[in-house]
Amino acid sequence: MRGIIFATIVCVAAGSAAARAEGTSVRSSGDEHAPAPSIAPAGLAATSATPPQDLRLRAVVFRAWEDAVSTWKRLMRARAMEIGAVNLRFVQRLSPMNCYGLYAGEGPVYCSGNLTVFIGTEAADRLLVKLGPHGGAGITFLVGHEIGHHIQNLHGRFRFLKSVIRSSPDNMIEAIRRFELEADCLAGVWIRASKAWANSSRFRVDIMAALKTIGDESLGGRSMDDRTPGAAVHGTSEQRARWFMRGLETGNLRACNTFRTPNL
Repeated sequence: MRGIIFATIVCVAAGSAAARAEGTSVRSSGDEHAPAPSIAPAGLAATSATPPQDLRLRAVVFRAWEDAVSTWKRLMRARAMEIGAVNLRFVQRLSPMNCYGLYAGEGPVYCSGNLTVFIGTEAADRLLVKLGPHGGAGITFLVGHEIGHHIQNLHGRFRFLKSVIRSSPDNMIEAIRRFELEADCLAGVWIRASKAWANSSRFRVDIMAALKTIGDESLGGRSMDDRTPGAAVHGTSEQRARWFMRGLETGNLRACNTFRTPNL
């Protein structure tokens, strides 16, 4: 589907005030032992005019969000408060104003400057339909990918990426692609430890099927040539599936370091 680009903003420094966006916003609970909030009042009943497709999208996103945040709090107990500081915001379309003037594509995107994951509902609804029976798993994976960027942020990986690009600007696209695949791997680490999905073989099958549709070569609209301005940066379907499985099989954050391997 041309034009649907799930791009992540590489925001290496925060601006002045946090960016504002129209739509529903949610902040993660600071108490890892607190019960999950009621999804319907928080997101599904935000407005009586919410289209049915949006309701399904929000249900999928909220479930994945709560599970991912609570799981990472368990995995990184010493940094639970920082993990819980991440925000979720639904907007109809992403705007540069969401992340200090940086262009964000159509989302979902994580902005490290304001610790917010933005979900562009128009694009996400289209992807949900495109993925058919695997739509829920695909959106869940993308939420895990964006939360993975938050985990990268807490580990200083955004600063690391900036230094890599500064030292080798000609290899910027490859560096960003490695960074993105690292987030895919972290999504796998989450699913391995998830109370909701760790033991669901069906869910894994659905995610692998969805990954065949959200690789750079499948989305279209961007060049696969690293020398071309605006080249695709998230990796092929095969690369994304392989790095997701690496995290899923090892459950080890260190195994997700894509910058230590010569071949992606």
